[in-house]
Amino acid sequence: MPRVRALLLALVFAVRPSLADDSRDCLDLSARLDQDTTSPSGVRVLVTGRNHCAETLDGYACRFRVRALGAGNKEIATQNGTFGDPVAPRATVETLVFVVCDPERVRSVTVEADR
Repeated sequence: MPRVRALLLALVFAVRPSLADDSRDCLDLSARLDQDTTSPSGVRVLVTGRNHCAETLDGYACRFRVRALGAGNKEIATQNGTFGDPVAPRATVETLVFVVCDPERVRSVTVEADR
């Protein structure tokens, strides 16, 4: 009887929906300056992630780094972030990240998966 219970338990865990192993393989990231607000102490960035896999992603495991770039694509500042909530299959999620820097020097922003 213990063998049957162990087999059934293993089957239940094998069939249940699982979270993707590596969110970097499933999530396409993009970033843009959020023009809806201004601050003398930095810039707000809208980060968008699109899950192109058929698996739910753990939003806390979807770590990324936003880079604020100045003249000559020189890095001015960075800020790390996550999406928090689970990211459904084929879904798009957004989050706002505040990057502390001199906003007058920022020319563009980029985002990449945090390894």
